[in-house]
Amino acid sequence: MDDNNNYQQQPPPYQQPQQYQQPPQYPPQYPQQPPQYPPQYPQQAPQDPGKGLAITSMVLGIASLVLPFVGAVTAIVGLILGIMAMKKQKEAGFPTGMAVAGMVCSIITLAINLILIFACYLPLWCWGNSIVSGLNDYYW
Repeated sequence: MDDNNNYQQQPPPYQQPQQYQQPPQYPPQYPQQPPQYPPQYPQQAPQDPGKGLAITSMVLGIASLVLPFVGAVTAIVGLILGIMAMKKQKEAGFPTGMAVAGMVCSIITLAINLILIFACYLPLWCWGNSIVSGLNDYYW
């Protein structure tokens, strides 16, 4: 066997051994501060201050059109609530559609009731009053 093969080869003395370099510095994997994400819960929309009054006004306005005997009372209450709701919604910058619908139904009902009073109830009252006065003349 050859003696040269048994030994590891060493670099010649005039070559310098290789210097190991440090690995390159990479930027950190995570930033220093976490990014600011929006909150995970949904944002709440601003509340309409007159929504309940507007719904009540609309329901009373529609009910006053349908109810024959208490229509005038519910129309008056619906009109008042509609005015209050419209005022609150305008101040807050919300739409006033339901309040206006309740007010319109209430005004229509009040107009119908006024027509009925002057067209039907007033002549009946006058007729009844004349009958009573005629009976008074007859019996007294």
